Amino acid sequence: MPQNVLARVQIWTIFLAMALSALLFFAVSPQFALGVFLTAIWAVAGLFALEKLLRAAVLPPGEPRNLFTVFLWGFAKLAVYGLAVWVLFSRPFPAISHAVGFTLMMVVLVVAGARARDEEIRRLKQQAEDRPNGQPTGQGDQVQDV
Repeated sequence: MPQNVLARVQIWTIFLAMALSALLFFAVSPQFALGVFLTAIWAVAGLFALEKLLRAAVLPPGEPRNLFTVFLWGFAKLAVYGLAVWVLFSRPFPAISHAVGFTLMMVVLVVAGARARDEEIRRLKQQAEDRPNGQPTGQGDQVQDV
């Protein structure tokens, strides 16, 4: 998945969490709204740490891998999950608020991924239509009839 899609997922999750938390503040309770917001922020932090960990660990063949960076991002990912375990066991917020906050990022991830894939298909289709005599380029020619 392109890096800009992941950045959009993170930003839109934060924006949506702020809006939903503002509504839930008055509709349910301030504690529930804060639980939703902080869990959505936790989900964004987890996705960010996972992205950085994978970008540091998975490199093209022949490129040197910085093991210290891999270790630091791995530790950050474990720390994010350690914080989540502590919050779940200490119960400062209702459990359902955590489910809502985490699900929020999953919904944004699916929507952003579907939109990115749709844009890619449209771009490939437009490239196929623009080529003279339908000459193949070797990239995405199989999606002409989508």
